[in-house]
Order: sequence, then C-alpha cells, then structure tokens
Amino acid sequence: MTNQTSLLAICASLCASGLWAQDVLDTSDIDVIGTVIIGESRRGVQTGTAASRTEIDQDEIEARQATTLGQLMDSIPNVSLINGILPQGAGITIRGVGAQAGVYGTDGKINVVIDGVQSGAEEIYRNGSFLSLEPELFKELDVTRGPADGFRYSGGAVGGTVEATTKDARDFLEQGDTFSFRQKLGYESNGDGLLSTSILSFAPNDRFDLLAFYGYRTANDRDDGAGNTLPGTEFRQTSAMLKGNYALTPASKLSFALIRNEIPERDVFYSAFDPDFSSEKVDRDTEDTTAYVEYNFDSVDSDLINVTARLQYKKEEIDILSLSGATGIYDADHQTTTTSLRVTNQARFNTGALSHDLLAGIEFGQRVRTSFAAGTTVNDVSAPGGTDDYVALFLSDEIEIGDRLTMTPQARYEQQTLTSQDNDAGFSFGRPVPAIADGTAFKSEALTGALSAHYELTDAVAVFGTVAYNENLPILDDIRGSFATQSEKARSYEIGMSYDGFDVFADGDVLKTKLTGFHTHIWDVTTYSGVSDVDLWGGELEVSYAHPLFYVDANAAISRGSQNEGSDFFSRATGEAAQLTLGKRFMDDQLDVNIEAKHAWGNDRTTSTSGALAPTDAYTVYTVSSTYKPNSGPLDGVELSASVENLFDREYRAYGNTRNGIGRTFKLSVAKTF
Repeated sequence: MTNQTSLLAICASLCASGLWAQDVLDTSDIDVIGTVIIGESRRGVQTGTAASRTEIDQDEIEARQATTLGQLMDSIPNVSLINGILPQGAGITIRGVGAQAGVYGTDGKINVVIDGVQSGAEEIYRNGSFLSLEPELFKELDVTRGPADGFRYSGGAVGGTVEATTKDARDFLEQGDTFSFRQKLGYESNGDGLLSTSILSFAPNDRFDLLAFYGYRTANDRDDGAGNTLPGTEFRQTSAMLKGNYALTPASKLSFALIRNEIPERDVFYSAFDPDFSSEKVDRDTEDTTAYVEYNFDSVDSDLINVTARLQYKKEEIDILSLSGATGIYDADHQTTTTSLRVTNQARFNTGALSHDLLAGIEFGQRVRTSFAAGTTVNDVSAPGGTDDYVALFLSDEIEIGDRLTMTPQARYEQQTLTSQDNDAGFSFGRPVPAIADGTAFKSEALTGALSAHYELTDAVAVFGTVAYNENLPILDDIRGSFATQSEKARSYEIGMSYDGFDVFADGDVLKTKLTGFHTHIWDVTTYSGVSDVDLWGGELEVSYAHPLFYVDANAAISRGSQNEGSDFFSRATGEAAQLTLGKRFMDDQLDVNIEAKHAWGNDRTTSTSGALAPTDAYTVYTVSSTYKPNSGPLDGVELSASVENLFDREYRAYGNTRNGIGRTFKLSVAKTF
C-alpha cells in the first residue's frame, strides 16, 4: 500500500468515529468527556495551521489541577504518559515515540522545551526523561504532534515538540498595579497530597517587571482503583523561579529567567518506573536548573529586523546512592549540562504577490555529560560521558500566496562532534566493556527539513498536508557501541482537512473540527534493541463546539506500528483512545462546571507479555470538575477549583505504564491575589 493510499484509509476510518464511539462508549452511561477551548470553551481546535497542534492555556492549567507536568498533556490525542503520576522518572510519547516505557529515559524523537530552552535526551536506565518540573510554573503549554514545528530545536523530533512557557509578572498585575502577591493552596485526597505556591510580582513602571515564584508539593503513596497501594509513588518537590523583563528602549528588551526544581527521595526503589524491577533501595536526588538571558531588538523602522540573541543554560542531575553498597548503575551521579548561544532574526516582507514571515537562526552549543560512579571520576560503563559540541543553522518561511494558500518550507543543518572523556573499561550486566580513550571523537552532520501547505477551499473548509525528513543524530550514550556516527532517519507524511464554522446549529455557536492522518517510516534505527526499521501510522480527530449555553469537546486517536519490515508489531505504538467533555458556564462565566471521560481501547498488539508493554484491557475513567472565579464582593480575586478524578474508582493500567492508574481522587485548591 502506498503512503498516500494508507493516509486516505486512515482518514476514512476516522470519519467513522461516530460508529467507533458506539462500540466503545454506551451513551446511556456517559454524559460527557474531555475538555475543549474554542470561542467561549476551554480549548480550541487549531484549524488555521497545517501542524497538529494543541494549546493549553492558563485557565485550563488551573482547572486541571495536574500533579505533574505530564498530566497536563493526558487529554491530547496520541499523547501518552509514561509513569505520569510522578514528577520523577516521568515521560511522554507522541504517536508512539519519545520516552521508552519502563526502560530508558528517552529515544530523542521528541523535543521538550522550557521557555525556549531544550531539555536533554539522555538514556538513564529506568530513571526517566526529565519531565520533572512543577506544572504551576507554567501559563501555556503547546504540544505539536509530528515534525512540523520542531526544526528550531533539533532535526530528529519526528514524534513532536512540547513547548512550555512560564508565568510572567504582568500576568498577575492589573492596570495601574505595581505589586501583587498570589498564594495558592491545594489538597488531593489520594495520598494526602499538599500544594503551596507563592508568587510575588513587581512592576514599578512600564519598562521593568519581575516575578518570584516558590512552590512546594508533597504526596504519600497513592492507591489504585481496587484500593491497592502503589509503592514508590510518594514524593516531595520544591520549585523556584526568578523571571524579569526590562525594556531598554521602545525597540529593545532584555529578559532573563532562572528556574530550579528539586525532588529528594530517601530509601526508594532504584527503578523510578517499576518497583518490582529490583529490590535495591537507593537515595535519589533529581534536580533541574534552567536559565537564560535574552536580548531582543524589534526595529520600529523596518519589518526586516527583529533580532533575538539568547544565552541558555540547562543542568539536569540524577544523583543515586545505593543503600546496600551496590555499585554500577545503583550508585552513580548523572549530570548533563548544556550551554548554548542562539541568534535568530524574524523578517516580514513581500516578493510580488507573496507575503513572507521568515525566521532564520544559528545556534552554537556544548553538552557535557558525566555519570560518575560513587567516589570516582570515572563514568559508569552503562552511561558513557563526554562532550557533544554542535552548531546548527535553521530556517522557516511562512509564505502566504493570495488569500487562501500558505506554504511553509523549513530546513535545518546541524554538525556535531561527540568526544569521549573518563570512559574506562568495566563490566555491564556481566559483560566486559572496553575503554574509550579520552579525546576520541566522532563527527556527524545532517540536513533535514519539511514542507507544509494549508489551503482554504472556502471560508470554513481547509485542507492541509506536510512532508518531512528527519535525522536523529547520535547521543553520547552511543559512543560505546557501533552507532557513534550513525543517525536515525525518518520520512513523514501528514494529510488532513478542517472545518471552522459559525452559526452552524444555532445563532452564536462555533464548530471547529480537524482530521489528520499520518505515516512515518524510520530506518537505521539505533534506539531500540533488535529493531532495524519502524513504520508508524494513524490519525487524530478533534471536534470543538461552543454554544451560548454550553460547550463540548471531543477527540479520538488511533496509532499503529510495525517493525523490521512489517514482520512484527512495534509495541510502543499506543493504540486508540477517545475523549469527550460537556461543560457549562454560569453567573456571567464566573462558574465553570464540566464532566469529562476518557476511554482507551484494549491493546494486544505487542510482543511483550509482562511489564509496561504487556497487553492491556479497555477502560473508561471520568472526571467531574468546577472552577469558581467571583469578580465582585468579598471573594473578588479568589479562585476556587474542585474536582473528582476517576469518579467511579476504576482499576486500570494504561498501556505503556508499569503501574496501575490512581484510584478516585478528590482535589481542591484555593488561590487569592492580593
């Protein structure tokens, strides 16, 4: 079957989603599902772009009361959580790639970007992929499925890109205010979880603003729907941020931020994914530091000049101390430090009938990785150390051709050098591993890119598509093997259609829908053992409806995969899921009440019989939530949120997870800005 034929088949199958849902959800038992925003709803469908993008704004972040950053993304089609109930060791997959369920941290095929600073892509055995940041830090979360928008950060993000934006001081200041203080307290019943965040905002004039954030979150071991304790699910987390902006002139601005996150654990199982993997107990400290200084000059005289220069720093640490005296992976300190300089320019101009929005940039960076065994300056053999020096050029041009057609070519050229440091001989799982001499270097380069098109057939109906080529360059983990200079390659196709209509069923209503089919072929695979090539295909349907009296959101996703020229299942493809939400606002939008359900089909398309990738049964879970924001009276400025997650205390295990999901949980939070 050709790629084009398979994509058409995917789109046709998703068009039958109404029949799909009847097979899965008996409407006599379900009132609603999910969360959407369009018009006056919660989350909108992004119909104006060829990219498969979901945007979660501040209101939805507050309403969801997520315990982890990963839980904020659980409602997005074809996005799956890996160990998402914990901040430590958490990860996500997008369309079947990303965090490696139950084993390594990540496969490098998705970008995770915090305020423009990319997180690392190391494989730290059974200890996660650095999604550990406190969700209360953020005011916006954008998730792009597929490679369309990832070339600014890497050429290998075939799965997609997660971009999180932190809060700013002016988000909490009304007109004329120079100072505010916001305190938030939260409680969740399952595990007796507690939350406290404090935010100071200061803006003495129109040119300068400063925000200081401190957060503390804690929870004991949680229970699943059958009342069984989930061992290893307790945690304590502290977070802090200092962020500011200063307008030097009307055209130039200086910005900076320092973000710090710490998760100390004592006497816990080594595996952050699965406590049954080993009885070995450790003390573990997970720490994340993100910082940047940025200068922007946006010329008031020319649309050709909007220059941004940014110095970035990222430090990710997992320090592990064995309590039994074990060595190797049970007793090592992992540290990855990335320093980079990125310079971009955005230029808007016309060439005849074409209107251009051109972004061009260059980035120089160095990633330094150590995994020192306890009491030594030698890296553990399972986590080689060294440096990754790179330079990248990237280009994106959004071209409007007339009133209806938009073409967006993108390109990225990247050159890297991996250099070994402190990698002595040793043993890994009983096998001898030779040394790699200090200074041994491995050079690689890649030219990648994509072309997207979006065409409006009418004012309401549009078609779109993307063709992309990606290369996932080797990482420092690869220098001990035979893949030190071999990149993974991928070719992706997307095709879809959207509808954006007003006054469709009633005066003042808004209906948005988007249907996307995709096919990705990955070859020269290095990140999965025993796999030479992977094919992924599937689709996503998003529907958002806003009526003056209520709002509805629904989405459905299907993901399939094969490996080794189709000879077997690609077990990491996550199958099918659907969500639906019904919500209503009262009292001039001060009170928002909704009920949400998520259904996942059973998945037996796997070669595994145990662990995270073992077959799973179908399940449906429900959440009821409400948010109250009075705008007058003694409660003016107070925000109250309450919800019940897993309403019927269902016992289930989501595919790709080693643990059962959390049982019924009551959540309550109150916030006040002074």
